[in-house]
This record gives sequence, structure tokens and C-alpha cells, in this order.
Amino acid sequence: MSEQQTSFEPRFYDLSEVRPFSPLAGFQMQAVVGGAMMANWVRIEPNQLMPRHQHPQEQLGIMLEGTLELTIGDETRVLKPGHAYTIPGNVPHHATTGEDGCLVLDIFSPIREDYAAQARTANEQD
Repeated sequence: MSEQQTSFEPRFYDLSEVRPFSPLAGFQMQAVVGGAMMANWVRIEPNQLMPRHQHPQEQLGIMLEGTLELTIGDETRVLKPGHAYTIPGNVPHHATTGEDGCLVLDIFSPIREDYAAQARTANEQD
């Protein structure tokens, strides 16, 4: 095996046992972290705003439930289940939910250490 393939131990997850964390009011996340990427299930309550921000990680998102109005750079789209998006690193973006809120699966590469640290803290609590 290559060094990258052995940089972390393989593991199976039951999402019902992955404890959520909340980086902002109205946002609940569950993260699964590998060696070079992370999956982050993001449940956003109705009528919430994810403020404009950017980060060095690439982000790929898949809409699972609800609707989300997402602005990437200067382009805005309303996303529903079955839609996906990609955001290059350091590109500004922000989002708002409507009356139904949403559930999104975000994949980050490399790992967002801020979210990974919050996920570790949440899952170490008993």
C-alpha cells in the first residue's frame, strides 16, 4: 500500500452514532474524516443564512433534502434534491434556506480542520 492509503485506519460509521456539532445557530453537522478528505452532513433549519465566506479547501455538495439558495461568486441558483455543486478553494460563497430548511452532504478536500476539530470534540463526549 502507498503512504497515502495507510495515513489513517479504515473505519465503518453508523451516522446515527456520529454526534453532531453546531458551528452556527441553525446549523447542525456530522463529519466523517479520512486522510485527505471529509464528508460533512449539514442540516440547516428553515430561514437561515450561511454568511459569505471562503476557505482554501475544494467543496463538493449534494442536495439531499429541502431547498437551498446558493451563491458561488456572482452566480445564484436554487438547489433541490438531485442537484450538486462544486466550489474551488478560495471562492466566496453564501447560502440561505427557505421555509423547509435542507440537508446537504458536503465533501471537502483537503480536510477542514476547524470542522474536524469540532467533530472530534463532539464525538469524545459521553
